[in-house]
Amino acid sequence: MGDKVAYYRLYRLAEPGGKFVGFEEIEAQDDVEAARQAAVHCGAQALELWCGKRKIRAFAPQQSDG
Repeated sequence: MGDKVAYYRLYRLAEPGGKFVGFEEIEAQDDVEAARQAAVHCGAQALELWCGKRKIRAFAPQQSDG
Protein backbone atom coordinates (compact mmCIF):
# COMPACT_ATOMS: atom_id res chain seq x y z
CA MET A 1 0.00 0.00 0.00
CA GLY A 2 1.32 3.46 -0.92
CA ASP A 3 4.51 2.10 -2.46
CA LYS A 4 3.30 1.78 -6.05
CA VAL A 5 5.52 3.87 -8.32
CA ALA A 6 4.84 5.02 -11.86
CA TYR A 7 7.56 5.82 -14.36
CA TYR A 8 7.48 9.06 -16.31
CA ARG A 9 9.64 10.74 -18.93
CA LEU A 10 10.13 14.47 -19.07
CA TYR A 11 11.04 15.29 -22.67
CA ARG A 12 13.02 18.39 -23.66
CA LEU A 13 11.82 19.85 -26.96
CA ALA A 14 13.70 21.88 -29.56
CA GLU A 15 10.68 24.23 -29.55
CA PRO A 16 7.08 23.98 -28.29
CA GLY A 17 5.45 21.15 -30.23
CA GLY A 18 8.82 20.34 -31.81
CA LYS A 19 11.16 17.36 -31.84
CA PHE A 20 12.33 15.72 -28.64
CA VAL A 21 16.00 16.46 -27.99
CA GLY A 22 16.46 14.67 -24.67
CA PHE A 23 14.66 13.44 -21.59
CA GLU A 24 14.81 12.90 -17.84
CA GLU A 25 13.30 9.87 -16.12
CA ILE A 26 11.03 10.55 -13.16
CA GLU A 27 9.58 8.08 -10.65
CA ALA A 28 6.49 9.24 -8.76
CA GLN A 29 3.42 7.84 -7.03
CA ASP A 30 1.00 9.85 -9.20
CA ASP A 31 0.70 12.47 -11.94
CA VAL A 32 0.59 15.36 -9.46
CA GLU A 33 3.88 14.34 -7.83
CA ALA A 34 5.47 13.76 -11.25
CA ALA A 35 4.40 17.24 -12.43
CA ARG A 36 5.84 18.77 -9.23
CA GLN A 37 9.17 17.06 -9.87
CA ALA A 38 9.11 18.06 -13.54
CA ALA A 39 8.51 21.74 -12.73
CA VAL A 40 11.98 21.87 -11.15
CA HIS A 41 13.45 21.34 -14.64
CA CYS A 42 11.64 24.29 -16.27
CA GLY A 43 13.91 26.69 -18.07
CA ALA A 44 14.71 27.89 -21.57
CA GLN A 45 13.37 24.75 -23.31
CA ALA A 46 9.80 23.57 -23.70
CA LEU A 47 9.08 20.36 -21.79
CA GLU A 48 6.46 17.61 -21.98
CA LEU A 49 5.75 15.10 -19.23
CA TRP A 50 4.60 11.65 -20.37
CA CYS A 51 3.63 8.40 -18.66
CA GLY A 52 3.70 5.73 -21.34
CA LYS A 53 1.35 6.93 -24.09
CA ARG A 54 -0.35 9.50 -21.83
CA LYS A 55 0.74 13.12 -22.09
CA ILE A 56 0.46 14.47 -18.54
CA ARG A 57 1.45 18.10 -18.97
CA ALA A 58 3.33 20.54 -21.19
CA PHE A 59 5.62 23.22 -19.76
CA ALA A 60 6.29 26.34 -21.83
CA PRO A 61 9.82 27.73 -21.99
CA GLN A 62 10.44 30.35 -19.34
CA GLN A 63 11.63 33.78 -20.34
CA SER A 64 14.72 35.09 -18.62
CA ASP A 65 14.51 38.50 -16.98
CA GLY A 66 17.99 39.43 -18.12
